[in-house]
Amino acid sequence: MILKLSIVVLLLGLPFSLAWGAVPFEHVIIDDKAPESPWAKMLGDIDGDSLCDILIGGRRGPLVWYRNPDWSKAVISAGGYRTVDGEVGDIDGDGDLDVVMGGLIWYENPLPERDPGSGPWNAHAVADHPTHDVELSDLDRDGDLDIVTRDQSDFGHKAGNKIHLWKQEQNSLWTKKIIDCPHGEGLALHDLDRDGDDDIVIGGIWYENPGTISDVAWPPHEFARWHRSATVQVADLNGDGRWDVVLSPAELKDQYHRLSWFEGPSDPKQSDWVEHVIERRIECVIHGMVTADLNLDGRIDVVTAAMHQGQDPDEVAVYYNPQDGTHWEKQILSTKGSHLIRVADIDGDGDPDVMGANHGGTYSPVEVWENKSADRFDDLGWWHPAYRRRVLTRGSPQTKGSPKTGVSK
Repeated sequence: MILKLSIVVLLLGLPFSLAWGAVPFEHVIIDDKAPESPWAKMLGDIDGDSLCDILIGGRRGPLVWYRNPDWSKAVISAGGYRTVDGEVGDIDGDGDLDVVMGGLIWYENPLPERDPGSGPWNAHAVADHPTHDVELSDLDRDGDLDIVTRDQSDFGHKAGNKIHLWKQEQNSLWTKKIIDCPHGEGLALHDLDRDGDDDIVIGGIWYENPGTISDVAWPPHEFARWHRSATVQVADLNGDGRWDVVLSPAELKDQYHRLSWFEGPSDPKQSDWVEHVIERRIECVIHGMVTADLNLDGRIDVVTAAMHQGQDPDEVAVYYNPQDGTHWEKQILSTKGSHLIRVADIDGDGDPDVMGANHGGTYSPVEVWENKSADRFDDLGWWHPAYRRRVLTRGSPQTKGSPKTGVSK
């Protein structure tokens, strides 16, 4: 069932910078009968029609995908995975997007032999390995995707002190390497040192990729002192051409921390990364946090989502970056909360949209906040500076995901 509700943004009486930064969004409920406890959320073009589809994994199953644009629902798997997270990527190198779920299992997209909506996909076990965080990248640059996972240290798990690297070998075999890290949760992959391979970033430390997943050390570089449970994003927030890191506190309710970004120095191995606070006091339930240029002004914004178990209101909010990341303007999209939000151009109009769902509670539909920035820009003349900024910044690698791993997160 698809429902649409317009979110009206009133701009009268606001300062010019805020009025220009705020964006009209349309709220769309994709499925009000989603899989129970929709923990895993992903975006990607599953059927190869160049439209961004939605994938949802219930805590105990099923794993389903919704076909864009009619949002018809099809089952990938009845269950069997054990994770909060999942990722899409071309694991078998045949040109379509497969799905990796913690547990550790990858599901093979049946294209081109059959429609991926025609029935369950073949499941391939990687290891008996429950996870909290899952990421994909060709870490050793050998032409295929590898898997990086981490569990968590809250809720009695005490397993978030190891990062697991799963190297894809020939004949569907996987070899494992473990990197010790402090207890916690949260994980991102990005080429911080710009040497051509993705490094591993957690809350306050990044691990330098030596170019191999063999028994070689991945040197740790501390850049911040942070809450042990973090949501991690990497982007260039001040436009200086260097990668910065955004951190939010992911666990636990009734604890408070701050939302910040850390400015990448000329040499990212230095420890003197300058912290810039976005929100001084925020409850530690920001399990969903993404970065993208929401208002198409050429600068990267931050979107956060508080989980439903936090203190009300449970905000899904956009923090607009009007200059160079030194101050922020906030717009609230919802007060009902969300979890593990994702961002991509879902409606195909040239601007990034936001997708999410609460992981439980009494309100957990799959929902999208459709960004209407592109409509606003289309009303401007070619002479307008904002229109020219949109044309010049469209397709920026800071807001696009890797073609091998789907969309930005």
